[in-house]
Amino acid sequence: MKKIFIYLSISLFSILLSFHAFAMDFVAGFEDIPLMEGLKQIESDDVAFGNEETRYLEAQLVAVRKKNFQDIKNFYIKTLPQLGWILQESSASFLRFYRETDILEINKISSNPLKISISLKNRN
Repeated sequence: MKKIFIYLSISLFSILLSFHAFAMDFVAGFEDIPLMEGLKQIESDDVAFGNEETRYLEAQLVAVRKKNFQDIKNFYIKTLPQLGWILQESSASFLRFYRETDILEINKISSNPLKISISLKNRN
């Protein structure tokens, strides 16, 4: 009986841990761009216009925890390829990815506080 209780406890813990691992927030207005932990979207600064063929979306994010742009780069370089994005360009303050007909750019706007913009546009 004790072994069954331990087994069930471990199983329940594993299930709860896996739910936490997949409970990721996404940037509002973007279909599948994850919001890195420690960043907060400034929704009043969001820009969106166009249609499916000529769309342009932009979101502003600010660090609510101590972060630097290298942390941001590492996160998105690791995460976005899992969602089909291909890294096209990287510099000290800029990232560019592409996927099918879309271009995603991540720019550092300021360092203190760390503020970035994420924009999505069609390649055409």
